[in-house]
Amino acid sequence: MKTTIHSLLICMLGAALAAPSCRMLDVEPVSEIPQSQMWQNQRDVNAGIAEIYASFRTALRTNWFCWGEMRSDNFVLYQELPNEYGKLIMNQMTTDLPSTNWTSLYKVISNTNFAIQNIPNANITDQALKNDYLAQAYAMRALCYFYAVRVWGAVPVYLDPVDNLANAKVQGRTSKDEVLRDVIIPDLELAESLIDPSNVERKRISRNAIYAILADAQMWLGEWEQADATIDRFMSANGSPDATITNSKVVFQPNLEELKNTFVTGLNNKASDNNPQVDEYGDPNEFIFVIHHNINEAGLSNYSMIWSILGCGMGQGSTVVLSPKLQAVYEESVASAPIDKRMEQYLCPSKSDRSSFQVHKYMANGASVKYQDYINCQVAYPVYRYTDVLLMQAEVKANLDKWQDALNLVQFVLNRAGVASRLPHVADFATRDELIDYILDQKQIEQVGEGKRWFDLVRNHRVVEVMNPINGLSSPNEELFPINQSVLNLCQNAYQQNPGY
Repeated sequence: MKTTIHSLLICMLGAALAAPSCRMLDVEPVSEIPQSQMWQNQRDVNAGIAEIYASFRTALRTNWFCWGEMRSDNFVLYQELPNEYGKLIMNQMTTDLPSTNWTSLYKVISNTNFAIQNIPNANITDQALKNDYLAQAYAMRALCYFYAVRVWGAVPVYLDPVDNLANAKVQGRTSKDEVLRDVIIPDLELAESLIDPSNVERKRISRNAIYAILADAQMWLGEWEQADATIDRFMSANGSPDATITNSKVVFQPNLEELKNTFVTGLNNKASDNNPQVDEYGDPNEFIFVIHHNINEAGLSNYSMIWSILGCGMGQGSTVVLSPKLQAVYEESVASAPIDKRMEQYLCPSKSDRSSFQVHKYMANGASVKYQDYINCQVAYPVYRYTDVLLMQAEVKANLDKWQDALNLVQFVLNRAGVASRLPHVADFATRDELIDYILDQKQIEQVGEGKRWFDLVRNHRVVEVMNPINGLSSPNEELFPINQSVLNLCQNAYQQNPGY
């Protein structure tokens, strides 16, 4: 949907609205069709929804790594190069890093605002389909704001589209908890009530995706009972790990080799069919929502970065390799019986002497991709999968002081890895924090390379404790990213920089 992209950029580039001379506003509209002539029918609305996902792909193409992985204790640089990932890993945060700029994320938000405003008046006779389109717009707006508050804390909130610069007004920053409580969670609850359960696509928002995002957001507010209830609804719709519901598309995969195959074949080179009732991501599997990269659909500017950043295969170079801390965890696990199968399925040596390891979830064991060819490769980014939800609920149960319930959920993951005997007992933990630390450690091992670790550390206020010995991070203020200086320059006095920057 190319509806007055000019207007979309004018509105939702955060601070850009305040500056009459803003260079970010000096763009040519992609389409000359006025907005009044758009959003008329199902074809228009489908194009508008497609544009939301296209802009989301662009916003997360590198930020999926930068925001969720690169500041954590998961990785170090394979080679010392002066790139953004190295600065994030070493906590050398500067206000000119691309990952500190919220512009692309607010473009997605703008697209969702136009959809929310216009879909109710579109000529679509199928009310369930119209509601499903609307649910996707609300849920995608919530997801974008959820990324924003996790990265920057307080952020400006825009809930209405702006199609005229003369009417534009700069919004101040709203606190993280207020955005979660008053924007994100209400949007998701409304989306849950509107979504069509027959929508089974994983590259677009489904009911299962709404459950996952909602429970995650509730956890960030410390609403443990509510998060537990949301995950229970997810389990009721799909089945528990040991009792899958017939015809469920999202299931816990108990076999690690099959799960690895899902990462390899389920996310690799999938063409888009644009049919919400048909899931091109295959038979029942773990994936709930993925960022779908398809070169034919989106062009080379939206190709996936997974293989170039995490590694191209056995003996191939990569941008990052496993951190010494996490590598030691894996190697210690493999050195003792029973062997943790994830060492073989999730990792591979980046050198012949096995002195460092790459995340190898997304490639077949023993396979490699020529570095010069990775630009032609397409791999979807997993945003949520069943095991995410399972381990989220383990953390929720721990915070509700249901310790045995929490360990029972972790046991499913250890069973799959072949190390069920390593599950500790409740008596092994003296405090709730000790149990939560254990769950976070298990999440780190299981979800390495999936854009989660930094957010887990921030939500649980473990950033200084974990990262200070590694890169000297010393202040809770550094849980947040700085706001890009270009945004601050464009709107002088509209926003204050985050503390510490």
